[in-house]
Amino acid sequence: MFDKILITTDGSESNHLAVDEGLEIAKKIGAQVTALCVFDVGSYANVAQGYGLGDEREYMIKASEEALRYVVDRGKALGVEVKTKVETGQPAEVIVKESANYDLVICGTLGRTGIQRALIGSVAEKVVRLAACPVLVCRSTKKS
Repeated sequence: MFDKILITTDGSESNHLAVDEGLEIAKKIGAQVTALCVFDVGSYANVAQGYGLGDEREYMIKASEEALRYVVDRGKALGVEVKTKVETGQPAEVIVKESANYDLVICGTLGRTGIQRALIGSVAEKVVRLAACPVLVCRSTKKS
């Protein structure tokens, strides 16, 4: 049923639950896993402290590698092979586009900004409404 799973990650602590749940599901059903990190340059421009003007690419690479490392390491611990993919753009738009290539998308409710909307983050909300496949949204129990 779910042969190919896309797990989205931004490297945030609140996203770890979604990653862990996604990997457990993949292990149980023997699904292929791709971890996707979408780097939204606009959102991170002010966060890239310590990097000079024009070094956003260096920061993007470092932040993306760190976000994906958690998924790959957890996958290894569970015996699940994880392919990784990094894209730039608006996260919801990129995830929705990528969803056409998967049977299930797994994402968290809170992103790196930690800003909560009523019940579900704006990226997750858009993905749920527009994805080409089913979406599992894992709500973080950690309060921010």
